[in-house]
This record gives sequence, structure tokens and C-alpha cells, in this order.
Amino acid sequence: MKNKRLWILIGGIVLISSAFLLLNFRVAASNNQTMKTVLTTELGDNKPIFMQRNEKISIALVGEGPLVSALKNALTEKMDKVGMGEIELVQELEPAYQNPVLVVKVGRPSLIWTPFFAMSQFSIHAGYASNGDSTYVDVVEKTHTTIGNPDHSILNMYAEYEVNNRSWGLISRLGYDQYLADYLAQEIVAALKDLYIV
Repeated sequence: MKNKRLWILIGGIVLISSAFLLLNFRVAASNNQTMKTVLTTELGDNKPIFMQRNEKISIALVGEGPLVSALKNALTEKMDKVGMGEIELVQELEPAYQNPVLVVKVGRPSLIWTPFFAMSQFSIHAGYASNGDSTYVDVVEKTHTTIGNPDHSILNMYAEYEVNNRSWGLISRLGYDQYLADYLAQEIVAALKDLYIV
């Protein structure tokens, strides 16, 4: 009888542990402290006509891990929701694209996760180029200044986010990544959608 109870207890622990590792759920409170910098080229009222919605946009994510995978889905969903255009996820970063490109570089997070408490610290760099030139992101990362465009038909945006998060509650591992990805996608899309003609 004691052996049976022990096996039931062990089975219950394994089942609960598996749920926190494999399922996507979160019933928690979170505190985000974010330092952000957003830079754009100055065009005044001369926004280019090809910045209108419903254009194809390539998205290239650079980085590894579950947060990057979750961010791909979150960005696609949020950009589609606000109607920015046809979204194309690209597998590898190219120097140039035929259409506008959004490059998102995800730094490796410093992370502590338990089912009841999680905290992380990481950086995200996002760059948009209406002419498809993804090398713009590297230049701005190094100089932290916008590039003046003599051609006013080109629009660039660069955003840098330093995020510190603390969460308390019931948090699965996938649920925590999903929460962070949704938060980051919302921040990136908020900066990006201001570039578009309504």
C-alpha cells in the first residue's frame, strides 16, 4: 500500500513538472522595466507613398532559443492585426531585399525560471528599412545615430530595448517566453506602425 502511494506521488510530481515545462500558460503578475531608444530618419511631412499599408515586409530574426521562436509568432500576429502588410519570415539575414525589411536581433537572456517566479534581463535591437537595406541596422548599432537620407523616398527606423522583467504566480516555461515575446512584439510594432500612412 505504501509503495502504491509513493508511486502515485511520484507520478503526480512528474505530471505537474511536465505541465510546467511543456504547456503554455501563465497566471501571474509581471513588472517590466524597459529602457528604449527609437531613432528614425527625419522626413517631415514627406512620407514616401510606398510606406502605405498592405505592402510586403520581410522579417528577419537573429538569435536562438525559445524566446526567438515565440517572438516570430508574436510579431507576425501583431503586425497582421494592425494591417501593416503581407508578412514574410526569412530564414537567413540577407544584405538587401526587394521590399521593406524588419531586422530583429535578440540577445541571449540572463534568465531564472521557476514555476512560481521568473526573472530575465536581455536586449533587443530592431531596425526597419523601407528600401530593403538590412545593413542599416549594423551601422546604427555601432554609431547610435540616424543616417541622413538624401533620397526622401527611403525611411529607416532603429529601436533598442533593454528589458528587465520579474514575474510572480503560476508560470510555465513556454508561458513565460510567450509573455516576453508578446510584450516585445507590442513595443516593436508600436514604433513601426507610426511610420505608416493611415
